[in-house]
Amino acid sequence: MKKSDNDIQMLGPQVAIEGSLVFEGTLFMNGHIKGTVESGSGTIVIGEGAVIHADVFVKYATVSGEVRGTIRATELIKLHSSARVEGAVNAPRIQIDPGAIIDGRCITGSMQESSQPAEQSPAKEAPKVPTKSRETEASVQ
Repeated sequence: MKKSDNDIQMLGPQVAIEGSLVFEGTLFMNGHIKGTVESGSGTIVIGEGAVIHADVFVKYATVSGEVRGTIRATELIKLHSSARVEGAVNAPRIQIDPGAIIDGRCITGSMQESSQPAEQSPAKEAPKVPTKSRETEASVQ
């Protein structure tokens, strides 16, 4: 059976995973994960009741629940008003709704420019010329 990028998986509130979760397509997560979540071309939708204590590496991420760890997307991260993130948020584009809470770093720009993990990135002086990448410390409420 051929896998499709249109595959949809749902993990409900009774699901608890410890370890690595690798998926393709779209994952709707309302449970608990501790470890890592990866998808080279997939989308994760983290529901309002979800508790994710993991590093998340995907193409697209939409967050309404709690994430402790790095969220890295190659395209876009959306943080809805109920999102609570403790850790780095790294993507070329980040959309933050009013009410979303981020306690960590927001890094935007091309993934090549920001490929070093945020926790290890040295503090940078403000550039004298405009660049495509923007890195900021954030505590948004």
